[in-house]
Amino acid sequence: MATKRKRASANVEAGVLERIRAKAIALFKAHGYHGASVRELAQAVKIEAASLYYHFPSKQDILFDLFERTMDDLLGGLAQALASGATSEEKLCAVVRFHVLYHVAHQDEAFISHSELRSLSAQNRRRIVDKRDRYERMLRALLAEGVHAGEFQIDDVRLTAIGILTMCSGVSDWFTGRGRLTAHKVAERYVDMVVRLVTNPRGASESKRPVARGLRRDRPARTPYIPRA
Repeated sequence: MATKRKRASANVEAGVLERIRAKAIALFKAHGYHGASVRELAQAVKIEAASLYYHFPSKQDILFDLFERTMDDLLGGLAQALASGATSEEKLCAVVRFHVLYHVAHQDEAFISHSELRSLSAQNRRRIVDKRDRYERMLRALLAEGVHAGEFQIDDVRLTAIGILTMCSGVSDWFTGRGRLTAHKVAERYVDMVVRLVTNPRGASESKRPVARGLRRDRPARTPYIPRA
C-alpha cells in the first residue's frame, strides 16, 4: 500500500513538472524569458506561486531545466544514432534523420534555445554550451572517421559539421506539417543532401585521402545549432 502511494505521488509530481515545463515553454516563446512572470506561469499551471517555487526554486531554474532536458535528449539521441550504423555513412544518415525529426517535433524548444541562451546565468550558460560543444565534437569525430575510412571527402571537417547542423536545425523555423512533404520525407531529403555533400563521387585513394582538418586544433564553434541555435 505504501509503495502504491509513493508511486501515485511520484506520478502526480511528474505530471505537475511537465505542466510547468509546457506552460513555461509557451510563455517564454510568447513573451520572452524576461517578459514572462512567475505569477503568470503559476496562473497558467493553475497552482499558487508558492507551490511553483516548491518544484523550481526560481524562474532561472526553470529555464535551465528546459535547456538541459533538450540537450540531454539530443545527446542521447545522437549516441543512439551513432550506434545504429556499421559504416560512417550509415551512422551519418541516422544522425541527420534524428536531428531533423527532433527539431520538427520540438520547434518551440528550438525557438527558446535560440533566443534565450543569453538569459541563462553565466554558470548555467557554460554548462549548456559545454553540452552543445560535445554534440558538435561527436559529429566532427564521425565526419573525420568517414574521411579516414575513405567514405567521405571533406576538406574542412569543422566547417562541414557547422553547415550540417545549421541546415538540419533550420527545419524548426519553417516546417508546419501542412506542406507537400511529411516530416519523415523532409528528413530523408536532408539525409540525401548531406550524403551528397560529404561523399566523394570518384572515390578517394589512399594516397589522395584528404586530411580531416579542424578536429583537434580548432575549438568547438559557438554556433546556433541546437536547437536552431
